Amino acid sequence: VGTLLTPHCQEETHLSEEDPKNWPPRIRCSDACDPSTLDTNNTRCLQRILQGLQHYRDLLGSDIFVARRLPRLEAALDQLLGLVQQEHGRPPRHPMAPSEAWAHPLLQRLALQRLQSFTAIMSRVFTHSAS
Repeated sequence: VGTLLTPHCQEETHLSEEDPKNWPPRIRCSDACDPSTLDTNNTRCLQRILQGLQHYRDLLGSDIFVARRLPRLEAALDQLLGLVQQEHGRPPRHPMAPSEAWAHPLLQRLALQRLQSFTAIMSRVFTHSAS
């Protein structure tokens, strides 16, 4: 994901980042993704991860990325979704609201930054679970 952020998009321009309709819930302490809880019950954490993966996959297929498809990233998310869904089923989908074309580069950058953060936390969960 980090390599997809092009140099001309590295400016510190941001849109409002706290729109709950368009962004998934973040992994929180209440999601029980900490190592001590994962050892006993990982259902809640995996459900949150599944929600996030589905959201980002839907986002990559939305109008925001219509002019800049990322097939390798879409395929990676599809693969992760397939693995997690085997355990926990498919979360409800929330369609993306259409956005203005002028906002697409900013929304792409924001989405990719958030996906990068989400996957960093997700990898810690899976690394702990694998050990």
